[in-house]
Amino acid sequence: MPGEPGPTGPPGSLGFPGQKGEDGIWGPRGNPGLKGETGPPGHSGQPGRPGEGAQPGPRGFQGPTGPKGEAGVRGLPGAPGAVGLSGQRGEVGEPGNKGHPGPQGPYNGQGYKKPGNGAELSGTNLEIPAFTAKLTNPFPLAGSPIIFDKLLHNGNQDYNPQNGIFTCSIPGIYYFAYHVHCKGGNVWVALMKNNEPVMYTYDEYKKGLLDQASGSAVLPLRKGDTVHLELPSDQAAGLYAGQYVHSIFSGYLLYSM
Repeated sequence: MPGEPGPTGPPGSLGFPGQKGEDGIWGPRGNPGLKGETGPPGHSGQPGRPGEGAQPGPRGFQGPTGPKGEAGVRGLPGAPGAVGLSGQRGEVGEPGNKGHPGPQGPYNGQGYKKPGNGAELSGTNLEIPAFTAKLTNPFPLAGSPIIFDKLLHNGNQDYNPQNGIFTCSIPGIYYFAYHVHCKGGNVWVALMKNNEPVMYTYDEYKKGLLDQASGSAVLPLRKGDTVHLELPSDQAAGLYAGQYVHSIFSGYLLYSM
């Protein structure tokens, strides 16, 4: 017969872990847990890389036109600009139509008579002062007499084609006229008596065109008085002359005094 069990011995030392067993079968999915509390905000992330170029979207519909705004306050006029440089000289234009003949003076076949007293100016030994001269050199200098150097007539030789000045030798009433052409710039002409302006003529140049300007005056002259034409400003000195385009200056005695 077996004997009685002996007393329990002391526990043995811890043995080595055994080998890992095979995975067991997954249990059924548990119920979802309760929602946790919101955590603190995280740190700002680094900027991302730029995206690839996207295609533009379709154009939207045009919105309605807004109400018209009130007119603004008109600004002050600006300062005038500087005078521009003169343009290049253009081609010579076609010759103009022949002008109408001037009025006939009171010549009686023997000489001029002063009206009212019958005093006769000698018509046998003295020519009647009358001249017409034309310009051959275009664009004369401003500030000095214009020299119309080609004479068509110079009765009594009172006009000097070397300096462009008429000098009165017979006191009387005289008629002066001029017809000039304008090209490449504006033209401003002064009729001068004893180096003082009597009247002005101005013509504004239009690009590509050949323009004209004329003037005339009746002047009383004493012996030694002078008359000439002059360009007062080099900013308006477009006085032109050519082979078939003539600028002329004329004068003659109407009657003596």
